[in-house]
Amino acid sequence: MNKAALIVAVSLLLSRVLGIFREMLLAHAAGVSLEKNALDLAFMIPDILNHVVSTGFLSIIFIPIFTGYKVANDEKGGWKFFSNVLNTFGLVLLILVVPAFIWMKELIALLTVDGVTPELLERATYYGRIILPGQIFIFVGSILVAVQHTRKQFLIPSLTGLIYNIAIVLGGIIGIEIGKRTGTNLGLEGFAWGVPVGSFIGFFALQILGAKRGGVHYEVICEPTHPDIVRYFKMMLPMSLGVGSMFGLEFIIRSFGANFGTSGISSLNYAYRVMYTLVAVFGFSVSVTSYPDMARLVKEGQIEQLNRKIWKSLSRMFCILIPAVVAVWALSFPAVRILFERGAFQRETTEAIAEILRWYLPVSLGLCLQAVLVRSFYASERMWLPTLLNTGIFAATIPAYIWLAEPLGIKSVPIIGATGAILQVVSMIYMWAKKNGTDGMKEALLNMGRALVALGIMIFAAIGLDHISGEFVRNTNFVILVVYACAAGIALFTLTLIVQRYLGSKDAKDILNELIGKAMRKLHLKK
Repeated sequence: MNKAALIVAVSLLLSRVLGIFREMLLAHAAGVSLEKNALDLAFMIPDILNHVVSTGFLSIIFIPIFTGYKVANDEKGGWKFFSNVLNTFGLVLLILVVPAFIWMKELIALLTVDGVTPELLERATYYGRIILPGQIFIFVGSILVAVQHTRKQFLIPSLTGLIYNIAIVLGGIIGIEIGKRTGTNLGLEGFAWGVPVGSFIGFFALQILGAKRGGVHYEVICEPTHPDIVRYFKMMLPMSLGVGSMFGLEFIIRSFGANFGTSGISSLNYAYRVMYTLVAVFGFSVSVTSYPDMARLVKEGQIEQLNRKIWKSLSRMFCILIPAVVAVWALSFPAVRILFERGAFQRETTEAIAEILRWYLPVSLGLCLQAVLVRSFYASERMWLPTLLNTGIFAATIPAYIWLAEPLGIKSVPIIGATGAILQVVSMIYMWAKKNGTDGMKEALLNMGRALVALGIMIFAAIGLDHISGEFVRNTNFVILVVYACAAGIALFTLTLIVQRYLGSKDAKDILNELIGKAMRKLHLKK
């Protein structure tokens, strides 16, 4: 990884560690109870509004247009565009937030299955109204982050998730302590209040400071008919109307999770959050840092170089993702036990969520590849094609969630989600190659194929390890379990890289040489 990717990867990892710690506190306080289901469900409407104004895609939409001004040496025009986007679409979001706040209950009821009880609906509405205003700060902060990315400033933008999760964790701790002293259930309410507080500090206040360091210029301007605002809207529209794999999976968890009993939503969500750590560390770190260069290469017309960059990024990412998947698969039970099994979170729940986590791991392969692939289309300002592909495949899978819920049970959600995500990746690869050529594609696909073969080989080793260690990991004490999990994880990760190396993967060879070189320098065996 280069320095920028390393900064983003480390910050995303720390953010996910805090996110997991947040889930650990929630597991201790509420387990898989109605209150935990309600808090998970409460994010549905805020996330949909976030999606409607494409907050999660702001960098993707903003950077190509803003970069155009930069390439043309029109800095003044670029800052006017920045101010116009911030004011125009911020106003749109504000107009949407007010009715969503008022009719939160009705909107949640409309978008969920019949398994949602009146009590669950009431609690989800209450939490949702606390969480909702934070979306305004996230929107503003996302634009400020995009500005910093165009100037290759990654450190302060990378702190958004850290600050956000710290605020939620502190809110939860404060709520739990107040609840203990007063005999009330304020713990989960504290987590909910942490969302707007964390959004304000991490996405708004901190990013204003970061943007100022980058020389940002803000004007009070709102011209929705400006050609570049119209262009921005046209780029945003397919993302607002479309449904990507990640948003689709989270929507399915909240909408269909109640089909699997009172613990359905929270059980699926715990497993999803652990799997999502892989996506954040491997997929987002590569895609976020490579996207500005993708946009620049498109503007400069260097499509062959763009292709090689995309495929090199995908190949190296996949090479280290596969060992991580093997390690998590083999250690799913120890991981869930270490992270969550305390307080209201019991052994029976650990067993169930460890099993769900294993079924979720193929989803991480699809989501990580998508994170990079979809940005290649966006850098070329081809927003509709990946949107139509991904939304069409997601829509086609919805009946499967209904039909397979009973025969497959709760694991139908990750199984169908993985199938859809992988189909989306295959479709995007085909469409990209058809339009832009295959420079660098053959070697990358061969290396990725070797990684998959290594996955197949190592899964047998993981199954054997799980069989041998089954009683030990279920009965040993916490400290020994942590030491075992770390040692086994490192061993499995390294061994999977070695298997790829001996299968002929150039990426694995390069990565192992880099790791060995760093280790030798640390031990002062090599200058």
